[in-house]
Amino acid sequence: MPSNGKTRPQDHYEVLHLSRSGDSRQLSKEEVKAAYHRALLTHHPDKARHNPTNNVGSEQSTAKPKFTVDQIVTAYQVLSDPSRRVEFNEQLIKSERLQPTQKNEGKATHIGVETFDLDDLDHDEVNSTWFRGCRCGSEESYVLNEDDLEKESHSGEIYVGCKGCSLFIRVLFGVDEG
Repeated sequence: MPSNGKTRPQDHYEVLHLSRSGDSRQLSKEEVKAAYHRALLTHHPDKARHNPTNNVGSEQSTAKPKFTVDQIVTAYQVLSDPSRRVEFNEQLIKSERLQPTQKNEGKATHIGVETFDLDDLDHDEVNSTWFRGCRCGSEESYVLNEDDLEKESHSGEIYVGCKGCSLFIRVLFGVDEG
């Protein structure tokens, strides 16, 4: 790890073995809860020794699990709360920008996040979608619809991944109460 004095935050997606890939699909509470239960079974010290799905060989049956129960509980609490998840994602984005030389181990990164207002995106009234081109060249790389906006209406912002590359944009929007 680089010795720049800043440490990378605990990756809750890694703890619960969830993907944080570039698609705009949001994890449901049920998906996070199922991952939480799997992680507990895999890493709990009392369960891990008897669990044939953990990657601990019989000769290493007393080896410590990779993550603690406290880390798993914290990861679940953060990822199951939409507003805390958005804050956590922002922290990850910032830490990845600060540590670009750190090995990424095949995970998608959120590099190049730009912020736009929903009005800055083109609107297709027929399909009720908003879209924007990306610098990678695709005309409709970033696409979101009304359902996506409703899911994130509590925060007034949504992260959308490009369909053609690993870039993301952050779209700010207001909810019309009337």
